[in-house]
Amino acid sequence: MKRTTNWCRIRPLLLTLLLRAGVFLPTTPAVAQAQTVGDGLKGDYYEGTDFERFVLSRRDASVNFNWGQQPPAPGMPAESFSVRWTGWVVPPVGGRYIFHVTVDDGIRIWVNDKLIINEWRGQAMSTYTAAVVLAATQPCRLRIEYCQYGLDSRALVTWERPDALTPPASWRNLWGATAKTPVPTPIPTQFLFRENPRPLAKPPLGPQPRTTTDEAQPQRVGPTRAKQPAKATAKPAVQTMAKATAKATKQPIIELVPKTVQPAPAPVLEASEASRTARLASLAVGDAMTLPELYFDQGQARLLPAARAPLEELAAVLRAQPGLRFEVQGHTDNVGNAELNRQLSQQRAEAVCLYLTAQGVAAAQLRPVGYGGSQPVADNADPAQRPLNRRVVLRRR
Repeated sequence: MKRTTNWCRIRPLLLTLLLRAGVFLPTTPAVAQAQTVGDGLKGDYYEGTDFERFVLSRRDASVNFNWGQQPPAPGMPAESFSVRWTGWVVPPVGGRYIFHVTVDDGIRIWVNDKLIINEWRGQAMSTYTAAVVLAATQPCRLRIEYCQYGLDSRALVTWERPDALTPPASWRNLWGATAKTPVPTPIPTQFLFRENPRPLAKPPLGPQPRTTTDEAQPQRVGPTRAKQPAKATAKPAVQTMAKATAKATKQPIIELVPKTVQPAPAPVLEASEASRTARLASLAVGDAMTLPELYFDQGQARLLPAARAPLEELAAVLRAQPGLRFEVQGHTDNVGNAELNRQLSQQRAEAVCLYLTAQGVAAAQLRPVGYGGSQPVADNADPAQRPLNRRVVLRRR
C-alpha cells in the first residue's frame, strides 16, 4: 500500500516535468498559407453602344447591376453606353460551372478567350445560360462586355458551382421530390481578380543566350547561323514550350516562331521606320494604317518574328502619347467558315493588344476588333496575294 501511494504522488509530478520538457507535446499541423482574396474586375465605361468614347475606369466587385434609367457612373449618359469588364476568375472547385445572365440590352462573355455567350443586340430583359468546365484554383481569363441602347439598364452575371448543383434523385430526397434547387448567385468578389494572381513568367525581349536550338531570331544571321545549322526536322524549343503553356492555360498563343513563308510586301507604307512613326502619331480620327510586318500564317494567331520591331515601335509611341486611342483590327482571308474566320481575326487583334500591354501600354488605348474576311485588300483567289489579307490594321479613334 505504501509503494502504491508513493507512485500516485510521483506520477503527476513526472507528467508535469515531461510536458514542460516537450516530450508529450501534441504535434499541430502547419497553418496553411492564407489564400489570395480577389479584388473584383476592372470596368471600362464608354459612351456609345460599341465603345466609341472612353470615359472612365474603376474597380467593380462583381457584375451585378440594375441601373434602371440612371447613369451607371458619374459622367456617363443614362442611355447609349457600353462597359467592358476584364480580369481573372479563380474557380474554388473543379467541374462544370453554369453561367447565368440577366440582361437588358446586349452582352458577351469570354472565359479563357472562348466566347460562351453572345447576345449583342438591343432587347428587353432576357436570361441566358452557358456551361463550361473549369479546373480548381486555376486562374481563368474573364471578359464581359455590355451595351445599352435605351430605357432600362441591367447586367447580372451569376453562376452555379459544381459542388452546389441539384443532387441526384435518391431515397434520401424522396427521389427528387424534396431536393433543393440551387439558386445562382453573383460570382463572389473573393474569386475575381483584376490582375492574374499567378502571372506567367514573361520571356525576356532582349537577345537570348545561345541554346542548342536555333530560334531563328532576326538578329542572328551570318556567321552565328553558319556555326550551328538547325536540323530541318527539329522543332524550335520556344515554339514547343509556348504551345505547351497555351494548351495548359487556354490562353492565346503569343510566341515568336520562324517565319516559314515570306509574304509579299504590303501595298501601303513602304516608308522608313522614322516616317512611319511620325505618320502613326499624326493620324486623324478615323484614319487607318496597316503595319506591313504584322502578317500571319494561314489559320494561326501567332505573332511572327518580324512583328517584334513594329510592335515595340508602336508601344513606344503609345507610351509617349497616352491620349492616342486605336482600334486594333484583325483581318483574315476568306478561306473557310466566315464565323470561324471572324473569331480567328479577333484572336489576332487580341494577341497584338496583349503584346502591347505587356510593353507598358494602357489597355484603354487599345480596342481589339475582328472583322474576319469581310474587308479584303487583295485578291483571295490568287495564292500569292491572299497572305496580304491576313493582316492587322490600326484605326485612330
